[in-house]
Amino acid sequence: MDEIVKAAMLKWPAVPDCYGWLTLDARGQWHMRDEACQRANSAGDIIRNPALQAFIGRNYQADANGNWYFQNGPQRVFVDLEVCPWVCKLTPEAIYLHTGVTLGSVTAVLIDELQQFYLTGDNKLCLLDDRDIEILINCIVAATPEEAIRTMETWLENPADHALYLRLPGQKSPLPLQQTTISALKEQFPFNRKPAPR
Repeated sequence: MDEIVKAAMLKWPAVPDCYGWLTLDARGQWHMRDEACQRANSAGDIIRNPALQAFIGRNYQADANGNWYFQNGPQRVFVDLEVCPWVCKLTPEAIYLHTGVTLGSVTAVLIDELQQFYLTGDNKLCLLDDRDIEILINCIVAATPEEAIRTMETWLENPADHALYLRLPGQKSPLPLQQTTISALKEQFPFNRKPAPR
């Protein structure tokens, strides 16, 4: 958390919390939702300013009840989550969280009933940005990209038949792709997608 934020919290300790104004989408983009967007139930405007994105990322955390928020000076701005609290991106060299920080050691690669991919590590559940699925498929332990695609298709049709392993960027050992469900993920990594005042 930024020192300026900590100082503001001490100076103004009783600022009311804010709900419904900030959203994290499935591609790791922050959206600002004014009152009109909230009334229309629309996604709102993507925050494109790099300095503001970085500020939100540095001051993004959760409370004890699984509500994620951005500590904006003395005010908690609670975040509506399209899917889960973290989104990750793959590059050939590393895995990055939507906040720009690298994801350290990956402990599992998962796919849910909607065929959304997740990585877990550093005690985080991270949805894979859907634009990086091709990179993920190229991480399948196989001889060629064409074989990797066929291996993924075969595994999706019948995952019980054989294991499918992926060697992810920056990771020492391949990991098996495992099936899961959204409800199982929420049990293991509790969070609230739409925080509300108590």
